[in-house]
Amino acid sequence: MPRLRTLIVAVLVVSMTAVNLLASFSPAAPGTSEPLRLRWKGNVIKIAVSTSVTEPNANIKFDSDVFGAIRRSVDAWQAAADIQIEIERSDKQSLSPSGISGDGVSLITIAQSVENVLLFSKEPMAESAKTRVFYKNSQITEADIVLNPFQQFSTDGTFGTFDLESTLTHEIGHLLGLRHSGVLGASMSSSLARNGTFGLADVTGRKLAESDIAAIRDLYGTRESAEACCGAIAGKLTTASAKPARGVRVWAEESSTGRVAAQTDTAPDGSFKLGGLSEGTYGVFWQREGDAVPSSVGGLGTIKIEKGETRTLNEKVSLTRANVTLSYVGVNNQLTDSAVTLASDREHSIFLGGKNLDRKKVTVEFNSPYITVMPNSMADQDFGDGVSVISFNVAVHVDTPPGVYSIFATAADGSMTSLIGALKVQ
Repeated sequence: MPRLRTLIVAVLVVSMTAVNLLASFSPAAPGTSEPLRLRWKGNVIKIAVSTSVTEPNANIKFDSDVFGAIRRSVDAWQAAADIQIEIERSDKQSLSPSGISGDGVSLITIAQSVENVLLFSKEPMAESAKTRVFYKNSQITEADIVLNPFQQFSTDGTFGTFDLESTLTHEIGHLLGLRHSGVLGASMSSSLARNGTFGLADVTGRKLAESDIAAIRDLYGTRESAEACCGAIAGKLTTASAKPARGVRVWAEESSTGRVAAQTDTAPDGSFKLGGLSEGTYGVFWQREGDAVPSSVGGLGTIKIEKGETRTLNEKVSLTRANVTLSYVGVNNQLTDSAVTLASDREHSIFLGGKNLDRKKVTVEFNSPYITVMPNSMADQDFGDGVSVISFNVAVHVDTPPGVYSIFATAADGSMTSLIGALKVQ
């Protein structure tokens, strides 16, 4: 009955993993299989920062710029959308217990309290942080961020620690209602590398990717000063047998640059929406989510978007199995499931890991005119029996726009697979 919906309150927990991917949890609307679209009722959100974070503690490196990290992570989201986040200090140490409602305080904490520790009890070293979100009728009523008290954080790139600002930027995205992104180089990606991966500090998650910005603008709109925003591409994907194409990753790339602009997953009924798009022309692509049934990448066409316009895109897709799979990307003879960062005006050696990768049978390419695979640079690499690996050199043009770019691999039979936003150009 309709009245029952006003009585339903729920809670979900989302997290960023330390090394490996973790699928985000999409809560369903009462009585349906449709994922909820969560956001705060108003555009002013209050966050309390626990003294466990602001005062010296063993989990945050001494002399870290804690207040700066908090402020910059908040400012990143405020600059992207029409929201105002107010920060205050609190002596409260623990998140609200799971249940039908919280205590009304949205808290950031790292205290080693029983409640906080229990949140990570199953796999204490697997995640850098978790956010518990309380909501009612699709409106967020409270969200608590818990930095994992089993992990170490810093703001200066110290080896083996997690970057505090990148972690907070990701978790505040959850607090605002965003789920994990399928774009590897997005702040909302479900994987965050520790500092020292590839021998480098990993602070790239501090800056929002275009797909992060599009997602938050789709929820909250933009400030009046924002130009040429926002449009959307929405529609429904079905299979050749007219069944909903569920669990399919859909993304848009700028046609002129190849940068990933937005990404979403289809709902159980096959519907999708790529919102928060700036005016421009986009190529739209799809790929079955996950490795269980890897599918070939498909194109949905090129669409021009104008401010305030929603373009409809209903298509049938063929979920054919791809003969190659891409799972990892890396540099310096290492692989990870996070994006790798490249500098412009340089040549880089890139490693790809997956299944059935063979330099003689696979072609690697990009949709960007700014990134070029160097001729005769493809080589097979030996990483053991569990994964096939190839390497190749890419030249990044000096004028490459900052952003994230996808890698496409095409097998001998013409089937194609992709790592969405696997390269991040600073």
